[in-house]
Amino acid sequence: MFWPNRIVVTTYLTGFFLLFSLISTGQYNPDNGFMDAHFGKPITFSSRDSTFSLGIGGRIQSMAESRYDLKTKNSTVDFYIRRLRLNFAGNAISQKFTYRIQLSFSQRDISPDNSAVQNNLFLRDAMLYYSPNKSWRLGFGQTKLPGNRQRQTSSGNLQFADRSNTNGLFTLDRDKGFWVTNTIYFKKKAILSNTFALTSGEGRINSDKTNGLSYSFRSELLPFGEFKNSGDYVESDIFFEDKFKLSLGISYNFNNRTSRVAGQLGEYLFNNQLADIHYYGADIVMKKKGWSFTGEMYIRNSRNGISIDPNNPAKANFVYSGTGLLLQSGYLFTKKDEFAVRYGFTSPDKKIANYTSRVNEYMIAYSHYFFKHNLKLQTDAGYFKGPAQEAIQWRFTGIVTF
Repeated sequence: MFWPNRIVVTTYLTGFFLLFSLISTGQYNPDNGFMDAHFGKPITFSSRDSTFSLGIGGRIQSMAESRYDLKTKNSTVDFYIRRLRLNFAGNAISQKFTYRIQLSFSQRDISPDNSAVQNNLFLRDAMLYYSPNKSWRLGFGQTKLPGNRQRQTSSGNLQFADRSNTNGLFTLDRDKGFWVTNTIYFKKKAILSNTFALTSGEGRINSDKTNGLSYSFRSELLPFGEFKNSGDYVESDIFFEDKFKLSLGISYNFNNRTSRVAGQLGEYLFNNQLADIHYYGADIVMKKKGWSFTGEMYIRNSRNGISIDPNNPAKANFVYSGTGLLLQSGYLFTKKDEFAVRYGFTSPDKKIANYTSRVNEYMIAYSHYFFKHNLKLQTDAGYFKGPAQEAIQWRFTGIVTF
């Protein structure tokens, strides 16, 4: 069962030794191109005429976590590698053709979330893009769906040690298929971006259960122009916007005849049952001079979304139908130090009330940025309260991105 993991690690190490060998033995000829290396950015190799480039980067996130259940009086403490990622990106033939690959190696990243399919999910992203002009981009492969903002924001750019509980229940995650993005630039700096994705609906796993397709759409409006360094997808105002910046987003997903409880994620429904899932989302980001605010709201409903285990009538797999809310704000009181607060709740619909209940999430965090999000230490504390649970949690994490 460990054989795939050995292949992954071997590939990872072989790639790095090969790269080091090419540089140290002089087989990489600067007369034919160049290499650029700066901390916080990928090591980039490029041909002199810019028709080909290869960027190699990665991220390591170590975490300590303690949790105490106030109902059962049980406590847990754990240390683990939350994320270990390796990224490849660049262009081929011309600047119009680009590619991106992301591999993951930590156990938390590659463990299957579906017990019926034994996949080693070390491949996270593998995309080919074609951009005929500034306004259009076409993509084919596997990557994040155009759903809620926090999920699309890189885990290396978060204000807290990890994403919210609300995101965990309502995320669309990744899928395989086609992406089309159109961006409209208005005269007064306003920008409108629309993305449509047609995908398998079954997520990253290798499955023969695809019966329908997934249709995703997201629209974003930036009425006051672009954020610095794409800061609308970087939590905290780490770039200190001089003027007030705002981004408004809406998203929709219809997963037709899906076999999994969260569409792209989760266990299979029992009895080969299929469900139709509708997802609606809206979000807002505001930033100015070190202050940031993010708000997200989600609604999900389904048809045929509850299935009963034929061997155990007391057990059910179900689509989480209901609503979720996330409110998050932070302030950098120095160039390197930030406090942030988060509130979230998830509220299930009546039809699944017998299987799950509402949860409220209250969190506070402190971050010290040595080199923006590329090298940082973070700690957060949380209180989770609901009819079926009450717990407190503390986490400490360190992240380095190269």
